Amino acid sequence: MSQTKKEIYSIQKNSWPPYGRIGLLWNALGKHRFLYLAGLLALLFEVFFTFISPMIVKITIDSIIGTAPLVLRLPLNILIDLSAYDSWRPWLRSHLWVSGLAFASMILMQALFSFIASLCINISAEESAKRLRDRLYRHIQYLPYETLLRAQTGDWLQRCTSDVDTVRRFLAFEFVELFRTLALVSFAFPIMLSLSPHLTLWGSLVMPVIILFSFFFQRIVERLFLVADEREGILSGIVQENVTGIRVVRAFARQQYEIERFARANSSLRDQVYKLISWLAFYWGFSSFLGLLQIAFLLGASLHLFAGGTITLGLLVLFLTYEQQVLWPVRQFGRILADTGKTKVALGRIAELLVLAKEEDLVKDNVHHKIDWGKASIEFRNVSFTYPDGTEVLKDVSFTVNPGERLAIVGPTGSGKSTLVHLLLRFYEPSAGEILIGGRDLRSIPKEELRRNVSIVLQDSFLFGKTVKENIVIGQDAIDEKQLVKAAEVAAFHQVALGFQDGYETMVGERGVTLSGGQRQRLALARALLRDAPILVLDDSLSAVDTETDRLIRESIGEGNSTSIIIAHRLTTLAEADQILVLEAGRVTGLGNHETLAAQPGFYRRLAELQSAFSL
Repeated sequence: MSQTKKEIYSIQKNSWPPYGRIGLLWNALGKHRFLYLAGLLALLFEVFFTFISPMIVKITIDSIIGTAPLVLRLPLNILIDLSAYDSWRPWLRSHLWVSGLAFASMILMQALFSFIASLCINISAEESAKRLRDRLYRHIQYLPYETLLRAQTGDWLQRCTSDVDTVRRFLAFEFVELFRTLALVSFAFPIMLSLSPHLTLWGSLVMPVIILFSFFFQRIVERLFLVADEREGILSGIVQENVTGIRVVRAFARQQYEIERFARANSSLRDQVYKLISWLAFYWGFSSFLGLLQIAFLLGASLHLFAGGTITLGLLVLFLTYEQQVLWPVRQFGRILADTGKTKVALGRIAELLVLAKEEDLVKDNVHHKIDWGKASIEFRNVSFTYPDGTEVLKDVSFTVNPGERLAIVGPTGSGKSTLVHLLLRFYEPSAGEILIGGRDLRSIPKEELRRNVSIVLQDSFLFGKTVKENIVIGQDAIDEKQLVKAAEVAAFHQVALGFQDGYETMVGERGVTLSGGQRQRLALARALLRDAPILVLDDSLSAVDTETDRLIRESIGEGNSTSIIIAHRLTTLAEADQILVLEAGRVTGLGNHETLAAQPGFYRRLAELQSAFSL
């Protein structure tokens, strides 16, 4: 069943393809896969030397201090007879430091391979996390405008940060511990079986219970981790909303409400974490009991066999050492599985974001035709548009803007004025009709080229938490200081910038909260003018400046040769336009100059009469 339009633009649960999470993890490793595998190989050598060192202790106790024959029993019933070296036994007995040196050498080799494994694996894990973060951020940059509008900022932020970090920890620690556990068991039991099947049986009685309990534990906590992740995303979203909307919170005295809302979400997260803690505590307590019970079984059986002369003291020590080396990783198995479950959740959440369709996937561009932007006209032909949620906004809209002309658009709130601009920039595609620039279909123009040649100042003047200068020159390369000042002067912002303590180097608060509404609009206008694009679009972007400043800005803009589209409601702005387009309920109800429209009954005439009455 195909997705609906609404589903295409929002995250859908469990939307990754088959084996998508495994593929995502494999791709994240990238060119560092071989380094990661080298780290796992070094880990095998570490495990090998981990089991060799206790063997030296056994030989020292049984065959150097004791009188047992120098015979090594290896897996697959392989015997290595060293009795030919019995002549060395007295010398070794009087030089026990040699055994100590051999033991220390094995420990040193173990530490060396542990270092190599840790270095290779951690470098690979960090590079994988970086690669995954880069991929997520790059993917987000090319998502459709509608998708980003629907984004829950806190949840998306968590997917790109803490979920990626969960994957990094899995590669660096959890998977390594799982691999180590399997390697330890694979090394230990064949050796133990070759030495004493009876003791091996006693030494593994409880382990199947621990492993089965680990799988049961993993199934429970995986669900708990998913809910905890979702609740943490909600909490992050509340913090983000409160910080960015602090003016509204303060203006309406909503501090207490926000505190209570945060407290409820925080309590919900805490309760979920309590459930996790309870299960973790139960697991560690119960597995500790099982582990001690296992050691008790082995110790009892070993002492019984040693007292009967069936096994040597060295073999008893060897088995107890191996049991300790294997038992702790096996006890860790449940925690490793739980963390693996958390990683599955994180990988799924990341995959859900990455499978969101990009702009280019939803709409394929036609063959590109070269355009003379300086002489390009703009034409809307019978354009209709319906939002993905089914809201119809534009209905059969047609008009033409000739090169160098200024078109003003006016209409009631919700009539579709901003939607026209969004269609021109290809934030959306028309549901019907076509848009032409220079006689070419808009879909034949690459989005990057289109947006490079259209400068826009949106209704909501978004600013970054950077300096004034950085906000103006953003996206521009090698901007001359004179160009910067000229653009600021045209936007009536130059004197404002000089009035700041650090001038153009003054830091602007996040989203421009340190500036007034008019200052934000003028700074955004300076940013658009600096690009000197052939087409200039002002989406009600001078509404927060005073009338006199508005006049100065319009006069300065009028001196240029750009084709302009201005959404406005001030009569003085509308009257200077070459054409005025009147939109009502998504339809064109008027098109002409000020004199023509003011003489005709309708919305524009009422607006002109109302503003003229107030200006008397």
